[in-house]
Amino acid sequence: MNIFNEAGGLSVSTRLQRLSEQFRKDGILVYQSYNIDFEPKWFPVIYALHLKSTLSILELSEEIGYAHPSTISLLKELEKKELIESFKNEKDERKRMVRLTPKAKNLVEEMQPVWNKMKQTVEEMADTANNLLLAMDEMEYQLKKEGFFDRYQRISQQETDSAVRIVEYAPEYAQAFYDLNFAWISETYEVEEEDEKVLNDPEKYYLKEGGAILITLYQDEPVGTCALKKVSPDVMEMSKMTVSKKMRGKKIGDLLGRAVIQKAKDLGAKKMILFSNKKGSAAGINLYKKLGFIEVPLIGQDYKRADIKMELDL
Repeated sequence: MNIFNEAGGLSVSTRLQRLSEQFRKDGILVYQSYNIDFEPKWFPVIYALHLKSTLSILELSEEIGYAHPSTISLLKELEKKELIESFKNEKDERKRMVRLTPKAKNLVEEMQPVWNKMKQTVEEMADTANNLLLAMDEMEYQLKKEGFFDRYQRISQQETDSAVRIVEYAPEYAQAFYDLNFAWISETYEVEEEDEKVLNDPEKYYLKEGGAILITLYQDEPVGTCALKKVSPDVMEMSKMTVSKKMRGKKIGDLLGRAVIQKAKDLGAKKMILFSNKKGSAAGINLYKKLGFIEVPLIGQDYKRADIKMELDL
């Protein structure tokens, strides 16, 4: 057992590549032993066209499971070898069709007994408790249901979500509320007098007027905030929404945004408004749009940096 065997699933790509390379080298030796000029990498195209006779380039790409550029590259190589030929589709001249040449058809006839023995050899090798061919079928099915990257993102997000809690403001979070908001404001904008007033006494500014403050905890560490200011009996202003820089990209803002919308509903609001900056808070504005906010005329702003107003009917 070597380091890649010990690495388990982490080395699946490396081990499959290693197996593929060994089969490719041995395949070349088999063809050479019969004086057949054939490369294993040509097999998918030649075999598909042997079975399907004529295919468009797109259809061929889908049949062999290769990306379009990779398919084109193989076809160019096979055309030089005079093994395939392309022609225009009679019904749609924009569509290129491909088929085997007579030379290729003769070659396939010559290789048929070799392929049969190759198939027998592989099946003998795969006839184990953990049959490789069946395992490949299962893995390809799993990848078709959900790709590797999508699965990775989902598992990663599940781990993040399970470590996240959104709680109501308490005095113990006063410093975190100040620090998290001061960090994003000072990074991009001037910290205004109104900012200092709010950050130094959030309870007075938000809670005593009937609003709310939510704190996002990641493994019990404050990493995000969002506040609701009561503007009128039916309207809440969402403000001071931020997620710490080190935690961005984990969709914590989505969780916090949905939580604060629900909080506004719980407090009886019929509408939410917010003010932001198109350039400095572009990512935030994209999130607000995702949450359902729409842009409205800019009136009633408290901060010089505000150049966009958005609202959401609840």
